[in-house]
Amino acid sequence: MKKQFRQFFLLVVLAGFITGCANTNEQQQAAVNQSSNQVVEAQPVDNVEADDEYRDERDPFENVNRKLWDFNWNVLDKYILRPLAVGYSEYLPKPAQTGVRNFITNLEEPGYALNNLLQGKFSNTGVSTGRFVINSTVGLLGLIDVADAIGLERHKEDFGQTMAVAGVGNGPFLMIPGYGPTTVRDGAGDYVDGLIYPLYLLDLPMSLLKTGVKAVYTRADLIEQEGMINSSADSYVFIKEVYYQNQNFKIHDGNPPIEEEEEIDEEFLDEID
Repeated sequence: MKKQFRQFFLLVVLAGFITGCANTNEQQQAAVNQSSNQVVEAQPVDNVEADDEYRDERDPFENVNRKLWDFNWNVLDKYILRPLAVGYSEYLPKPAQTGVRNFITNLEEPGYALNNLLQGKFSNTGVSTGRFVINSTVGLLGLIDVADAIGLERHKEDFGQTMAVAGVGNGPFLMIPGYGPTTVRDGAGDYVDGLIYPLYLLDLPMSLLKTGVKAVYTRADLIEQEGMINSSADSYVFIKEVYYQNQNFKIHDGNPPIEEEEEIDEEFLDEID
């Protein structure tokens, strides 16, 4: 019961609801640069309701999801998350920002190792394990990314990606208050990732602090790109397509198959981490 209670609050507090977190190393950026920089705009909500032929099969709860997106973007982000992100980026020294990000990411490194193992990426499993050991010791509990300095590149893999590789479908698209866009598969994956060492050792206050800080620096990364959301004809559809494109990008390790479908702005993908 305590674990369920903690997970519920994690869902409420986690505010990385714009796109989720993605790994943005040079390989990924090069792959994204191959895509076009135009989102195909979908019909505004009024047209969606009026046109019985338009249905997004991925999003059976669109009417509810749209209302929740409006709450996330126009209330939670506007009055809470964005002001915190602006203060974080403008007043916290850059070395401190880097140290905070390194520390939190290091806590997730064993999860990357396990998911790499489950996906059969044995070399990456060893690298992730080595990164955690080195950064947790020589790197002062992860504050300094010593492993990266010696050439051990981070390989982010989560349980949602692991299930995707195993052939598990997405399930419905969901917009969760304070949590943001996800799918049933990715939401379940996030829950499992939170149960992996050392994250399961964190008590409720520490879990809230960890997820809250991560949400703030993730949002700070996107301040310069938020204009694309505000200027889009349908911000909800834009965010949904960003989510699916970013998900596909991560599942295929930065090299998604080329499809003749709508694609999102490459600059936006470059910035989400």
